[in-house]
Amino acid sequence: MSVGVHIPTLETERLILRGPTRADLSAWAAFLSTPRSGFTDPTPRSTWQAFASEFVGWVFDEPGHWMIQRRDGTVIGLTGFSQPTTYPEPEMGWVLYDGFEGQGYATEAARAAKAWARDRFASLVSYIAPDNAKSVAVAERLGAKADAAAPLPHETTRATCLVYRHWGAA
Repeated sequence: MSVGVHIPTLETERLILRGPTRADLSAWAAFLSTPRSGFTDPTPRSTWQAFASEFVGWVFDEPGHWMIQRRDGTVIGLTGFSQPTTYPEPEMGWVLYDGFEGQGYATEAARAAKAWARDRFASLVSYIAPDNAKSVAVAERLGAKADAAAPLPHETTRATCLVYRHWGAA
């Protein structure tokens, strides 16, 4: 028995945002094995669980993440939404694999995802590590503003997590 889950496909000038395939797992695993990912347990089981958790929102009737694919077929990262039980609000995030930063892909993909989600969430934030200047720049290009009063995810502090608000009040 299979469960059908509809993940809409979004397109921009240079990108296609689509649901995951099993073939996407190897690039995800390679990314998780880099220091930039911050992932501390790149075992096959943990890698699979981390990959699956990015998309489980679609199963629960709430948006999840999309794979970011260039129009030439190259998968370059992911973007989308999550709200695990440790997050007080829905969060929009983005990840680009090594070699694809600095070309505007994260902003382009996240802008398309944000437009799709505009009427689906009462509030939307991005949780960003304070030393992640590239993600702060993406959030600001998307129009998000730092919100020092926003509630934080469980087990984080203002020293370890910045909150950028896209819309709505907590």
